Formats: sequence, structure tokens, C-alpha cells
Amino acid sequence: MTNKNDDRLIKKGSRVFNKKYIAKKRSLEEEKRGNSKAFIFLLVLAFLLGVFYNLYTHPFMKIQDIYINGNRVTEDTEIIKKLKSPLGKNILLYNPTKYEEDIENLEYIKSAKVRKVFPKMLSVKVEEDFPMFVIKKYGKEIIVTNNGLVTDKKPYSKEAKLIEIKTKGVETTLGQSFTSSQAIGDFIKELQASSLIGSLSQLNLENKLDIGIMIQDIEVKFGDLNNISYKIKLLEKILQDIKSKGLEAVSINLNNGDNPLVVVK
Repeated sequence: MTNKNDDRLIKKGSRVFNKKYIAKKRSLEEEKRGNSKAFIFLLVLAFLLGVFYNLYTHPFMKIQDIYINGNRVTEDTEIIKKLKSPLGKNILLYNPTKYEEDIENLEYIKSAKVRKVFPKMLSVKVEEDFPMFVIKKYGKEIIVTNNGLVTDKKPYSKEAKLIEIKTKGVETTLGQSFTSSQAIGDFIKELQASSLIGSLSQLNLENKLDIGIMIQDIEVKFGDLNNISYKIKLLEKILQDIKSKGLEAVSINLNNGDNPLVVVK
């Protein structure tokens, strides 16, 4: 059994120490090491708190820009309102997905994705579904959206001019595609992604082997639905060339391969 008041002497080399002195010295050294660890912990904690404080309060982490993509008829301001005025708010505390449903409740928005782009930007990507085409059939007008679906929605403005589609068979059920042809659906999507859509006034889809397009007052014989992307890019190039030369075209025939026929006044 060890005596706490042990006064025995311990010899180390040429030096002699009291056992209680050695125990006390060790206790002091352990206490210093403990105090040193606590001090280092407090320094690290203070550093981390400082970092987090700067992250939450520094202007660099505040939302300064909103990039909106995919909207053609819905105003940017309408979408920003649904985001609850995020400009100036801390990007770390802002929850972007919270407002996606609010954006989708806008009349012509089909879907919305809101994402943070660090350190200070929000990216909003929307997909719209709005009246773009009209089919005059059976003594009435069938409105078709940009996604090719039959709708009863009204055009987004009184000035909006719907593109007329001429076609034989047509589906009239709301929410259904106006055509069962995948090729025609792809053709319409390609047109919308091009610069032609802004000046397009009519599509004649009655004959898939001889598609007709009216661009302003120019009659375009598009031909069949093969090589759609190539033909659309070729048509864009022809129209740009006509404009740059100040010519007035009457018709364009793309049925001649790489040598389209352009008739001008």
C-alpha cells in the first residue's frame, strides 16, 4: 500500500529528489499541458466563429445577380417576385427550392428549377407552356401550345400572333398532342430553337414529304422531314444572306440539296 505522505528520497544520477517533490512537479506539468490544450481549443473555436461570422455578414456572400433562362412570355419581374426579393440576402441562408412551386403557379410556367451559384448568384431555369399555334378546323380554332399540346389557355397578350398550322388529322382533346407524328413534333421543337420562330407565320404540315413554311411573305418549300437540323441552319443562312444583300425574296426551295433555289424580285 502506497503512503501519500511518502518522504523517501529518489536518486537520479548524481542528484537526489524527494518523492513528493517529483509528484508535485509532474502534476504542475500536466496542468500546464491541459491549460495549453484548452487555450489552443479556444483559439481554434474563435477562428472558426470568425470565419462563419464573415461568411454570414460579408457582402461577398450576398445575392447580387439573378440569371433567368427559358422564359419567352413570362416577364423576369414576375419570376423575381415569386423569389421573394432575394437580392441582398445571404446566399447561405437562402433556400432556393422553397420558391419553385410558387414560380410554377404562374400561368405559363410548366416547371422551374432554382439553384445557387456561389458566391452571389441565383440561377433560375424555367420551362413554359403557352399558346403559340392555331389550327383552323371544323369551323373553329384549335389552340396549340409551344409544346404541341391542345389547350384552352388564352394568348399571353392581345398583340400576340399565333402561327397557323395547316394539317389533315388533328387531335382536339385538351392536354393531348395535336399530332401523333413524332417527326412533326421534333420538327416543331427544332423550329422553336432556331431564329426562324420569330418571323414564322404559317406551317403547312398536310404533306410530310412536302412541308411548307411561310416566313413573313416568303414561301419556303422545306421538303420532307429528313435532315431537319441541317435544313433549318441552311435556311437561316440563306435568309441572313438575302437580308445582307438587301434583296426581296419571293420563295426559297430547299428540295435541291446543297444548292437551294431562291427566287427574288
